Amino acid sequence: MTFATNYTFTPLPVFIVLSIATAMEKTESATEIEETGNYLQIFLYRAPKKNHDAIVKNLKQFVPWFNRHGVRIEYYQFGNSETQAAIDSAKESGMDVLESIAKTLSTTEDEEVWIEQQYFRDYKHCEDIYATMMQDKNIEPLGNEFFSLVTQGKSLITGGFSRLRA
Repeated sequence: MTFATNYTFTPLPVFIVLSIATAMEKTESATEIEETGNYLQIFLYRAPKKNHDAIVKNLKQFVPWFNRHGVRIEYYQFGNSETQAAIDSAKESGMDVLESIAKTLSTTEDEEVWIEQQYFRDYKHCEDIYATMMQDKNIEPLGNEFFSLVTQGKSLITGGFSRLRA
């Protein structure tokens, strides 16, 4: 596929982007996005591959708690081979500007990279929910388990984003 910029891409990266966009369109209503999509808090973290099943189980247990508090939460596991295909395709087209998250985070072959996305009504909602979470002793064991499953000695990376209004 050739774009007006004369960069040539293989269909795989375009397919992945279109697949993600299509899936998002099917799962989110405009009301749902409006109610929980004005402030986004993300977390990137690494976990040993041997902990994959345990971390999946752990993360799924957080979803009902966040939902009860009006927060939409999503988890994604990094797709190393898909990312490398996109990087290789760009390089073949003369665009040497992409780098893998795994490389940036200096992950090892024995680690997985995860991203967690928490969608709030606004920043105040985020602050209130985190304050509630810190006081909720029922969720504390899940949090402790989570921190025992991620790569020890490495920081979680986080950032808060406000939604751009066009």
